[in-house]
Amino acid sequence: MKLEVRHWQMLKSLSELNNVAQAADSLGISQSALSHRIAEAERRMGGKLFEKEGRRIKLTPAGELITQAALQALPILERAENDFELDASNEKQIVRLGVASYSCYHWLPEFMQYVSKQAPNIQLRLIASATQNPISNLQHSSVDIVIAPGYLATPGIIPTSLFKDELVLVTQYDHALSHQRYIEAKDLSQQQYYTYSQNVTPGFEYERFIRPSGVIPQQVEVVEMTDAIIELISAGLGVSILSKWAIDAALKSKRVSCTQLGKQGLDLAWSALTRESEKKNSATKQTAHLLARWYKASNQ
Repeated sequence: MKLEVRHWQMLKSLSELNNVAQAADSLGISQSALSHRIAEAERRMGGKLFEKEGRRIKLTPAGELITQAALQALPILERAENDFELDASNEKQIVRLGVASYSCYHWLPEFMQYVSKQAPNIQLRLIASATQNPISNLQHSSVDIVIAPGYLATPGIIPTSLFKDELVLVTQYDHALSHQRYIEAKDLSQQQYYTYSQNVTPGFEYERFIRPSGVIPQQVEVVEMTDAIIELISAGLGVSILSKWAIDAALKSKRVSCTQLGKQGLDLAWSALTRESEKKNSATKQTAHLLARWYKASNQ
């Protein structure tokens, strides 16, 4: 490798701050030392990484490409060091856990207690950012297990079946639609509708329920936080279609109601996704199996 870790750290700081003085402070070096480090990196790479723009600097197109690699690699290296330190001091194995599609963690405390009893050598660490781009995060080792609804066959990724769920209409508690046995897509036409993502995800409500009907809600707003959607619905400001599991806590507290989609309902299966390269007896594989066992016991 032509660049050292200090050069990668420099790229990250300059990319985030776009200011030599502030970047130098964040790195704990002088502006002069940082300028020398930039020149050294450019000399090693054989091209310009930055260009001046008034008093500020910005990345060149080539510098942008290499900086993206720095932004991905450095957090992984930092987490590896932290995991090592924890492992060395506590003799525990760290397993990074994330949830895809829905930011819901009502289940986490009980599962953590379960793991501490069944596998005291494993320490769970929640990676909330795994909700965005979960497969990519898993492939790049930013997270070890992703609890995901649905599943598209992905090379190098192995699913462990967890539990059966369903997609439901979520409304304010005691909403008029909540008294129906089920709803049709046409019932959404005049509703303020909140969607978790503007991307069409195979196997979810738009593909299976809304689009086939030919009826699209007239008022659609993207809200990328499950908790925020629940708060809006609880206040009577609209409706949404979400995983019933994801809104379990809000249902139990009667802040919202849910209604089946169509006569047959819309099922949704959840899995624990892990890397195929994981060893069979790794802490990650153990945790995936503990998840499956815990959900099976919880649903009995």
